[in-house]
Amino acid sequence: MSSSRFTYQPAYRMYTPEVSRELMRISEALGTIRGARVLPAVADQLRASARVGTIHYSNLIEGNQLPIVEAERAARGELPSDTRANIELVNYVEALDLIDRRLVDPDFELSTDFLLELHKATTRGLGREDDPHFKPHHEGQWRDGRAVVADRLTQQILHEGPPAEEVPERMEEVFAWINRKLSAGDPPFVIAGVAHYAITDIHPFADGNGRVARLFQTALLMRAGVLPGRMFSFERYYAEDRDAYYGALRSVHQRTFNMDVWLEYFLQGLAEEYERVAATVTDLSGLMPGGSSPLQLSASQQRALTALRLQGRREFTRREYEEAGAVRKTAAGDDLRQLTLHGVLRVRGTGPHTRYVFPGALPDQGRASRAGRRPKWTEATIEAELRAFLEGKPEWPSHEQFRNAGKSSLYTAMSRVGGVARWREIVGV
Repeated sequence: MSSSRFTYQPAYRMYTPEVSRELMRISEALGTIRGARVLPAVADQLRASARVGTIHYSNLIEGNQLPIVEAERAARGELPSDTRANIELVNYVEALDLIDRRLVDPDFELSTDFLLELHKATTRGLGREDDPHFKPHHEGQWRDGRAVVADRLTQQILHEGPPAEEVPERMEEVFAWINRKLSAGDPPFVIAGVAHYAITDIHPFADGNGRVARLFQTALLMRAGVLPGRMFSFERYYAEDRDAYYGALRSVHQRTFNMDVWLEYFLQGLAEEYERVAATVTDLSGLMPGGSSPLQLSASQQRALTALRLQGRREFTRREYEEAGAVRKTAAGDDLRQLTLHGVLRVRGTGPHTRYVFPGALPDQGRASRAGRRPKWTEATIEAELRAFLEGKPEWPSHEQFRNAGKSSLYTAMSRVGGVARWREIVGV
């Protein structure tokens, strides 16, 4: 029994119908991911893509407007730390590296010391002596003042954390609860959701609480062994509808500290990302030649085909293959001849109009209909269903509106095939 004044006892129901549904979705997708046959270069590219997405979207949530290409430069170690926005991205890379380094140790424990270390990596160099809120001594330390979140327009106080002197003890109690629940075998996905909320609620730092909450969520799930291959980026779910994200967090106070609404939102986000990764690895597994084929995909072939699939391409030119695989014209020609010879790709057109097509992108409605299954999502089916859903709507629907209309699978398909922002551009809403 804890002797603390602030024993942590979050209020939520473990297995509501909504929570059980999302946990089942995660479990099924996780099984698909673990059973997928993915080539090494493909796995590396999926990890790199997820890492860039995590860096970009987590900082975008907090107002960093740098384009995703800058997150790519940061991930490669090529972004200079010469502006505050750049430092935020570079620091996020270091924080992700820190998680990787700590988790190598099989005896590593989640603790307040680790959270402070994570905050230090995330905020290094961001404190300023002339900043009234975040100074150099706040980097990697608990806050020493009030924590007030206010609406920028109305200045209405939306949330206030506990007094600074209570923060260390409250955080120790949160971590005691986390480790107790992990040891008891509770679903790590639920524990991660509670931990995410607890950090934003106590607001233990003078700045960087949201970033650290999302980083710690990843660390917890990695520690629990449920992020195989590190091919996941949950932050896009929050960034694409920030109002829904903040609204779900604030719902806890609005419901007398009950977390049910927040956990349903949180777990749905996890489920959609797990399903996106499962669909992607299944799709990319299909690029591998059959067992009787003598072709073994080279590193450049794996790299190019994976990049093109992640871009949502159904077909492409030789020039686009060169760019995706970073190969010269002659090598690209040799690659494409091998890939078409062994059925990995098909050819459409001739001469300068030649295009290379993934077999799964070709119409095959008869087979799908005979099997009684819905055809696989393609760019054409996504666009058709999206335009039908948007008809008569004056503005782009929120993520919640997609879900309430029974269009979660459409939203997930858009996220997987090019990203939601790209589809907004395509349909012009």
